[in-house]
Amino acid sequence: MKNDIMTLILMGGKNKRMHGKHKAFLDFHGESFLNHIIKEMSTFSPVVLSVNDREKFKDLDYPMIVDEVKGIGPMGGIYSALKNLDCDNLFITACDMPFMSAEFARYMYTHMKSLNPQPAVLVLSNLEGKFSPLGGIYSKKLLPYIEELIQNEHYRLGKLLKISDAVILPITQTPFSEVILSNINTPEEYASLK
Repeated sequence: MKNDIMTLILMGGKNKRMHGKHKAFLDFHGESFLNHIIKEMSTFSPVVLSVNDREKFKDLDYPMIVDEVKGIGPMGGIYSALKNLDCDNLFITACDMPFMSAEFARYMYTHMKSLNPQPAVLVLSNLEGKFSPLGGIYSKKLLPYIEELIQNEHYRLGKLLKISDAVILPITQTPFSEVILSNINTPEEYASLK
């Protein structure tokens, strides 16, 4: 059966700032970031992992979608998932966002469904007005825009949001705090989390 929405967890790049330790497997209250996020998000929708190399994650027993276009960052994962998964919309998060919640995803989904016309993408902006590409909902309507950007070697999600008339919702207009969008990139950020 086709899902209207699924959750895509981006499994990330090279983890350079974490000195090569994969952020998905950092400990968070006795379990990995990844297990914590999957457990939380699976109460909202089916969850799929976006990976650049299935072999790297062969020990994980979760559905995966492999990047069709390698080395272009989050856009590659979003593109492959929108193109190949049997759903109309994806809630996008990442394996280094331990505060992401099903409640937040439900809020974003309900908000998107209430808009007329329904946008191709809905994301938040933070207190400074800067948009956050993750923690947003991306629809299949984006595929032609993404294909055009890939063809022209533009891989920034900001460019995608600009050309697709994204709806950018200020976080101040939601019941959530900015912490929901936090991601852990460095050993220092991880230490302060613990």
